[in-house]
Amino acid sequence: MADPLAGWFAAGGGAPVWQLPLLVVASACFYTSGLVFNDCFDYELDCVEHPERPLPSGAISRKAACTLGVVLMCAGLGLAALAGPVPFGVGLFLGAMILFYNAWARHFVVLRGLVLGACRFANFLFGMRCLPLRLTWMPAVIGVYTASITLLSIHETDNPALQRIIKQMLLGVIVVDAAIAWLSPFGDPLSALLVLSLLVPAVALGRAFAMT
Repeated sequence: MADPLAGWFAAGGGAPVWQLPLLVVASACFYTSGLVFNDCFDYELDCVEHPERPLPSGAISRKAACTLGVVLMCAGLGLAALAGPVPFGVGLFLGAMILFYNAWARHFVVLRGLVLGACRFANFLFGMRCLPLRLTWMPAVIGVYTASITLLSIHETDNPALQRIIKQMLLGVIVVDAAIAWLSPFGDPLSALLVLSLLVPAVALGRAFAMT
């Protein structure tokens, strides 16, 4: 949710304002669908390494999880379409990247980072709804930051210290978003603070659910 909000402020907001909640909720739907699909595609591995998780434990059926992932992605696309043709186009790209990552790209170290970086790039672009050449650095920064986290995470297995670092870096995505919103040509401290305030629910969710 921080990405499209930061993108909105970084590009100067604009009218119609009613598009902003659509974009934020669409982003949340895409993000959650990615998490669900990740668990669906990781089912066999989780049965061995994480049998306590909802799918391997039988708490949720794999079919139900896949259905939920499809519903969430369709909801994201529907909300993006309501916001306009540009957000819908970005949503199509984001949905394709989510499926590409889970089905194939995640098996290759470098490609994994590039695809997740592209997902974060597109998520930020949701809020911008345009990409003037002079503003391309903004979604690029968050994309590169995400790719670096992904590449670093390949060494996190059985390394609790690195897992804690990566968790902090994931929360740091919101800090980077806030910094971009402030440093953009249209930025101001209030916009940055609004984005940064999302750290509060993010930290709470991070304590309740695994982030890595």
